Amino acid sequence: MTSNRLKLNADKTEFIWLGTRQRLTKTSVTPLQVGGQLKTPLNRVPDLGGIISELTMYAHVKNVLSAAVCTVDLRQLRSIRRSLSTDARRTLAAAFIASQVDYCNAVLYSVCSTVTRCLQMVLNAASRLVVDAGKF
Repeated sequence: MTSNRLKLNADKTEFIWLGTRQRLTKTSVTPLQVGGQLKTPLNRVPDLGGIISELTMYAHVKNVLSAAVCTVDLRQLRSIRRSLSTDARRTLAAAFIASQVDYCNAVLYSVCSTVTRCLQMVLNAASRLVVDAGKF
């Protein structure tokens, strides 16, 4: 790394052991020495805006939804929806909600349906807001 003029920042270095739950129980959780510091493995690590945890991606979806960005934006848009045209509602819903949900969605490929169902509920609520339809 020094030949490329790169320097390892041991303070920001994090790592995670990935595998099935059965395999992880057989793995010893010992700290690694990185740049003179001992680092213990974490349960969750951020990677390019997504959160990786046990390869289920549930932590990433929970983070997207618990950031309250999606639900707060939906509530705020719902309060002013009568004064907006359908095109304006569509644009705002795409800008605020869909952009949050779509970020890092490639890592959600082939995850279980219970994980993606949470995101689908937010997208359904956004589409109901755009067309001014009720839940039922």
